[in-house]
Amino acid sequence: MLLLPLHDLPTRSASGAIIRYVLPRTKPPQLVGPLDRKALFSILGIGDVIIGVGHGSPTEFCGHNDETVLTTYSIPNVRGKTVVLISCETAQQLGPALINAGAISYIGFKDDLVWVVDADLYFTPWSDKMALPVMRPIADCLNILLDGKTAGEAYSTMLEELSRNAEIEEDELIKACLEFNRDNAVLLGDGSAKIRARPGISFPFPPPPLPP
Repeated sequence: MLLLPLHDLPTRSASGAIIRYVLPRTKPPQLVGPLDRKALFSILGIGDVIIGVGHGSPTEFCGHNDETVLTTYSIPNVRGKTVVLISCETAQQLGPALINAGAISYIGFKDDLVWVVDADLYFTPWSDKMALPVMRPIADCLNILLDGKTAGEAYSTMLEELSRNAEIEEDELIKACLEFNRDNAVLLGDGSAKIRARPGISFPFPPPPLPP
């Protein structure tokens, strides 16, 4: 399942990249924008993968309007799932808690996830050339998973692309963000884990602008 909040600039930027480059390959539930937490918690157990964009802390992951979705003390059925959290700090305690609760693998970040955002592209964040050096490697990581390859291969792809982008980046702030995120990315659990492969499709046209 996909969890894609749109309530502030960082979540719109990250969710926008996933909407552009990943969402068309997935099937429901695809939860974009406001959510009912009770219903959300019940459907987190559906499927073999959980991909979430949101704000995070060492012990929790938050969705739309910073509503708590996952915490170290309140975890849904994640047994046998791969979990990818595109947020800050969840690799510190929440990631290990997910593995202890039965998730087969986890990809996330142990410190802040940082990137530069063009606020003028609020409605079309997938066209943000300042954000894409960070967001595209994350999207490519997800697509490697959806190809049916291993969590380890997906994670390595993300690290390699972050490093490659850092090598060619001329903007020192963006370069620092790329290196910082690469050094704080974490893979936990079984690196050989795979999810069911989804059909590969091309992305010739961007989606319509995001709602306000």
